[in-house]
Amino acid sequence: MTFATLLTQLNAFDPELPLVFTLEGTDIGAGYHVTELRHLSATGIDCGGTIETWEEAKLQLFDLPGKTHMSVAKFSAILKQSLNKLPSLADTSLSAEFALGNIGLRTLSLSQPRLDDSRVLVELQNLTALCKPLQRQQTKEPLVCCG
Repeated sequence: MTFATLLTQLNAFDPELPLVFTLEGTDIGAGYHVTELRHLSATGIDCGGTIETWEEAKLQLFDLPGKTHMSVAKFSAILKQSLNKLPSLADTSLSAEFALGNIGLRTLSLSQPRLDDSRVLVELQNLTALCKPLQRQQTKEPLVCCG
């Protein structure tokens, strides 16, 4: 998922419908706030000693109570304005940062938006740890793990 993909997918829905994010089956607060869209360039070393660089994008959401969730139109307008000002956000791998009640911030993946009754739903999903050397070995590269 990228911001550009998310925006394209949201364009398929009625712009006046509420956009609802959920985590573990619980709707986030209806007054949620988009606190930040972030583009990052990162360098890391894995347990096999391989150094990699990559780019990623983050969508940070602040959990707030409210009466109605943000509309698809309003959220899309925030994305469009942000992508115009920071084009590098558009096509970079996207994850979300969020915590229910704003306690215990987590990095999460986003599902494809879908229609759920009279709202557009995006599920925030837990990510798992990954051993890159093991993953490379499973794609036929030699295993060099943890040492």
